[in-house]
Amino acid sequence: MNQKKINIFTFSGIWSFIIGILTALYLNIINYIIDFIWGYFNHHVSSPLHNFYPFLICIPMGIIIGILVKKLGSYPLTIEEVLHSVRSTGKLDYHSWWKSLTLGLLSLGAGGSIGPEASTTVISSGMINWLGDKIRIISSNYHGWIHFWQVGVSKEELANSPKFSELFKSKTHKKWFIIFNILIGLLGTILIFKLFPEEGAFGIHKRPITWSWSIIWYGIIPILTGLVFAYFFLYLEKVFTKLESWKLSPIFKAGLWGLILSCLTLITNYALFSGEFHIVPFSKTALSYSPLFLLLIALVKTLSTHAGFALGWRGGKIFPAIFASVAVGAAVAQFIPIQPAITVSLAVVASITIILEKPLLTAILLIFLLPISLAPLIFLTAYVVILIHKFILSKVDLKSFF
Repeated sequence: MNQKKINIFTFSGIWSFIIGILTALYLNIINYIIDFIWGYFNHHVSSPLHNFYPFLICIPMGIIIGILVKKLGSYPLTIEEVLHSVRSTGKLDYHSWWKSLTLGLLSLGAGGSIGPEASTTVISSGMINWLGDKIRIISSNYHGWIHFWQVGVSKEELANSPKFSELFKSKTHKKWFIIFNILIGLLGTILIFKLFPEEGAFGIHKRPITWSWSIIWYGIIPILTGLVFAYFFLYLEKVFTKLESWKLSPIFKAGLWGLILSCLTLITNYALFSGEFHIVPFSKTALSYSPLFLLLIALVKTLSTHAGFALGWRGGKIFPAIFASVAVGAAVAQFIPIQPAITVSLAVVASITIILEKPLLTAILLIFLLPISLAPLIFLTAYVVILIHKFILSKVDLKSFF
């Protein structure tokens, strides 16, 4: 390996490490901002100001979000929009990263029922795309280490540089280069989470599981319930998508949602936030609520996510969907004689598998949210549910439904 290749390898490793650090810092910053804005609300439940606090935050923040949407456009981009851009153009325009960062932080900080995965995907994908462009330029215009630390990317140099795939002798070489940089990036992310730990939903959750043959029969109920809820979730997503086309001022729409969201908190505080940090604690106390109230929580959470997104408070929908699915599963658990943890898990796996339509991704994600003892059942359920989903699609035209 010549000196130029060694330097490029070193450069990609250093910047992958930095990208991992910046991604983790962004996630931590989100939590700090939410805690700073909502600390009083979360820690003074008995305060007379508690019920009015969301009105003081959501309405003004909604107006600010609307102003920025009017000036900057609809940001942050969703994961689907990022993937569509990559598939159609082969890249992601990372020059607008600050728009996703700004509106993502505002919507999350204002208490929107959306997750951080959308803005995080845009920012991290943009940095990765930038790194790929820098590697392309350096491979053909190498003049020393000055190129390694220049943040700007020259369009002229980029146009005269080889495509990223052309830098490698084979697909295997390219694959291992990417894997190496992903692992280096993960080290940077882990370092920040170790230095600045944040209590979250992700982790290895241990809970004793009581196995019995009755799970095979009674397990069908939460699976079917989760499947029905997923279709309901996707249907409402389509319904509220129509709000985005309403010819109303973005300022009015975002401000209106600030008012509506504040009113929803009078029903349940779970209307706020993505639910990411509430999933595990909520699963431990959910059985203390009545089934009807749990279904109401799931409905409010679903409405809050889709309506808020359509009115300009954009972000991810995965964590709100998981939270709502936990509420549905907990409602079902009160009617069937198997361990509630199993019932809730089956409902969540079924629901999220349909929503994402990616059984492997669903299983891997939920393993870090649900009891680790259920890992085999999670994988099995995800693949069984996707088969049921495909069978239903082959018999019934649901495309017009969601």
